[in-house]
Amino acid sequence: MSAAMEQKRKDAPQGGERGGRISVSFSVSDSYAQHLAVVIASILYNNPGSSFVFHVLHRDFSEENMARVKELENFRRGAACRTASVKFHRVDASLFDKFPIPAELEHVTQEMYYRYLLPEVLADEDRTIYSDVDVLCAGDLRPLWETDLRGCILAAVSEGEAGEYKKKLIGLEGDAPYFYSGLLVMDLAKMREEGAARRLFEITAGNSQKMSWPDQDAINLAFYGRILMLGPEWDGINVRYSPFRKGVAIWHFPGFTMKPWCNIWKNTTWPVYLKYLLKSPYRANAARFVWGHVKGFFFFKYTKKRVTRWLVCGIRVWKRKEGA
Repeated sequence: MSAAMEQKRKDAPQGGERGGRISVSFSVSDSYAQHLAVVIASILYNNPGSSFVFHVLHRDFSEENMARVKELENFRRGAACRTASVKFHRVDASLFDKFPIPAELEHVTQEMYYRYLLPEVLADEDRTIYSDVDVLCAGDLRPLWETDLRGCILAAVSEGEAGEYKKKLIGLEGDAPYFYSGLLVMDLAKMREEGAARRLFEITAGNSQKMSWPDQDAINLAFYGRILMLGPEWDGINVRYSPFRKGVAIWHFPGFTMKPWCNIWKNTTWPVYLKYLLKSPYRANAARFVWGHVKGFFFFKYTKKRVTRWLVCGIRVWKRKEGA
């Protein structure tokens, strides 16, 4: 290794380094640029004493959205703020052309697979925190960053009883839990050493017919028994989100109607999203965001599993199956 490469590796975020720069990674499409910016804003707001590097794996981010998201490099919250950088990594989408995207997962796109590439794309880093963008940060990420993996290759949050059902679907046996793939602490060095990216590609290609949650199923198949369980503070789920509830550092909004950007009348997660939207480079969209939720209380139309429904004041007044 050349002296320049060695110095570059030393400057990169390393796994569990106390006081060092924290690496956080995402894989998203251009249409989710605002949600990405809101998540990053929530992280920076709640971690004023830490430095971050954010990696974004994508296939189609526009120059305009790249520039807007990178404005977060100048995010400030008082004198305690340190540094942040945002790096975009374009992915060869053709690598994933034949990978399955189940029709029932209508909000999911090819980008869900890009996390497979993180060990190779981030070749100078030993560890990263991977996150989906249907989350918000409400606390200090350093304890997550410094998690002792105890020889495991990943750390993640268990899916509990729901995971037992998913284990059966993909043929996993034993006592180890099935894990949610939307928040991962990844030992990139160990994954590179073991050829983890290649293994994930092979498992996905060889098991596509039986996987309902493809990337998540593949990760559980590839590393079963080698994933450290994270505590509930890293995956707070609450239909009636309370910004005053303490002890939760990451709030996760699973399911279509829990996403903060879903305008259905019963959605209660959007006010806290608005808080961080106003701190992001997309703050000009706040009025339209609020108006959408006001309208959604009286009238809402959505399509799920190829059935379109119309609701007025929360009451379904009509539905139509696609193609009918």
